[in-house]
Amino acid sequence: MDMIRICALMAALPLSLAAPAFAQQQQPQPGAAPPALVLEQARTRQQVLQSMEARQQQAPQTFQLNPEAVRQALAQRVQPDPGAGAQAPETDAQGRPITPIDWGTAAIDMRRDIARMNPDTTATFVPTQPPPRIPPFRNTPPAELARPRLPVLLPLETEPASTRGEEEGGGVEGMMFFASDYFYSASFHRRGIMYQITGTRIVHAVEASPDIAARYLGMTNAQGQLVTRNEFGQELSFNRYGAAYTLLIACANPDESAECRDESTIRSFAGRLVVAGGSPEGLPPRSRPGRQP
Repeated sequence: MDMIRICALMAALPLSLAAPAFAQQQQPQPGAAPPALVLEQARTRQQVLQSMEARQQQAPQTFQLNPEAVRQALAQRVQPDPGAGAQAPETDAQGRPITPIDWGTAAIDMRRDIARMNPDTTATFVPTQPPPRIPPFRNTPPAELARPRLPVLLPLETEPASTRGEEEGGGVEGMMFFASDYFYSASFHRRGIMYQITGTRIVHAVEASPDIAARYLGMTNAQGQLVTRNEFGQELSFNRYGAAYTLLIACANPDESAECRDESTIRSFAGRLVVAGGSPEGLPPRSRPGRQP
């Protein structure tokens, strides 16, 4: 069985959805996200969900990707001739093949995840504790959640998240978020560790060897997750809805940080992910300011 490897681009930033009842009990902290930003992100999430559900009501889609057609597209950087017998994959503006997305399943999961973030629907909610929320974006408008044409997974957090590490002054509450048509990246810092997630639909290579593909699958867990270690921490990769996602935790010196070395840290990060955005249509290209005379 052929396996598709998808490489994700890296970047960073935050987003937040807060419970009004808890927010009213707390005094604003320096660098805290403005309430208007939190509410705007919540409205954007509802709009994104409506877009996903509208796609779900359209004609059924086929979510299979023909590996041979993808290999041809990668080799030629053009769409293969449909008459050759292989279904032509969708491509991006650079001619790179992109994977199809199961928007119906993503919409179902997103509606469930939105309910998880509403304390009024949770019997275990404790008003004196901060509810789980997505850290707010601090470098881009909440509307950018709809730009990636893939489901945007972001973490629900109860602990503080900052845009920079303590060694860089800590930044402000929230995270950094960067998005394009077929990929996105988000990141935040906590206790000396940088947390990052990237997602992509772009196919960079197709594994032709069934043996190598089988060995790769053998290293994943029941959720299809693969954890690897690097010089600065750990990475966790998996596929969902047809897209590929990579989590990264990194610190200055993993040997001095048990939390950074502990595999449960990155697996817990993966367990906090929810569908937070993405849309089938994406957004119009950003306008580029003209050159000043």
